[in-house]
Amino acid sequence: MNTILVAIDFSNSSSEVLKKAIFISNMMKSDLKVVHVVEDNIFNFHKDSSRIKFNCLKYLKEEFPTIKEKDFYLKVGVVEDEIFNLSKELKSLLVITGASGENFSLENFFMGSTTKKLIRTLEIPTLIIKNSIQKEYKKILIPTDFSEDSKYVIENTLKFFPNSLIQLLHMYNIPFKNRLNMYGIDNETSQKYYVNMTKKVFSDGDKFMSSVENCKDKLSLKVENDTLVDRYINDENENSNEFDLISLHTTGNISFFTFDILDKSKYDVLVFKK
Repeated sequence: MNTILVAIDFSNSSSEVLKKAIFISNMMKSDLKVVHVVEDNIFNFHKDSSRIKFNCLKYLKEEFPTIKEKDFYLKVGVVEDEIFNLSKELKSLLVITGASGENFSLENFFMGSTTKKLIRTLEIPTLIIKNSIQKEYKKILIPTDFSEDSKYVIENTLKFFPNSLIQLLHMYNIPFKNRLNMYGIDNETSQKYYVNMTKKVFSDGDKFMSSVENCKDKLSLKVENDTLVDRYINDENENSNEFDLISLHTTGNISFFTFDILDKSKYDVLVFKK
């Protein structure tokens, strides 16, 4: 059976993260493993890892009695390194995590540095839980730069969630647009430049959609002349319930706002390293 690894830190949000991880693992028909990493500096206070594991498991079972001892792992060391090593050992297809830190709240989320380090370290996708809503990911937003990495994200997101529909979003801006008049270029020439640049963007979009023909019935593409993505991902969005998940990669043009999306999104975020 495929394995999903959920990392918890026993902060206030951990129970919500674990509840949702259980829901997702059931939805994906995967085996769920739970890991907690004790940092080295904390371990110095109590060097009996078996006792720490016993207490953690006892605490966990009070709320989640179905979790078995064989499915709970306690590691000591650097958080991202230990989770990376365990994910390799278990051959996990996905790591699920929330935010790091004791002060995390689902309503006022700011991505912790440990979570960012984890995303950068892992070789497999990371699903960051941003809310406590348990429902299928029926509509997924994928920002795209029309690259091969974007195609990889689309195809692999659909492997995880084959019944979902995907809204692709390409945001573009025209280089030098605000400088052309200052450079002394006349309005007619400037306008031709704008039109040609816009035509190229839409042509690139058509080519990209053709390149993912095998799943085209699951996709729709929105192209906007804008560089801001905030209105699609936070509570101020007028269509605030439009999506269930954001899926993206950490490379190419998308990399410039990957972690900005992680910080600001009200939706869960699935991150691929490609």
